[in-house]
Amino acid sequence: MSARDDIGTRGSTGDRPPFDGLRLLAVEDHGIGRVLLQAMLAPLGVDLTVVPDGRAARKAAAEGDFAVVFVDLGLPDVAGERLAGELARARGCRGAKFVAVTGQGRPSELPAVFHDWLEKPFSVRELHDRLAAITRPLERSA
Repeated sequence: MSARDDIGTRGSTGDRPPFDGLRLLAVEDHGIGRVLLQAMLAPLGVDLTVVPDGRAARKAAAEGDFAVVFVDLGLPDVAGERLAGELARARGCRGAKFVAVTGQGRPSELPAVFHDWLEKPFSVRELHDRLAAITRPLERSA
């Protein structure tokens, strides 16, 4: 992380991280990717559940309650686009904002389930800005 990516970890009041308690499910098959997501999201206050594959994602979606879901499009056990559609219908992800994550550049057409996308590798600043953009409507309705 470079100095320009240091966005701070406190909200406007100075006492809470900017995404304090935001429940996020991330489906990432690479171990290093999972570790990096944890390291990048923890200081932002995100309550992260990170899983390695579609099977674990389906289980988490049945048991949890998530506001945001990151789905890697290049999963080994299921197409990320298909998994996102399944998760969107799961009890724990209904109403969640879905973000496609890919190392291949923006797909020419994203399925309607996705609200946004992130291209790997991404910086803490990009992650923060993407979360801010997709959670603003969630904050207004709360």
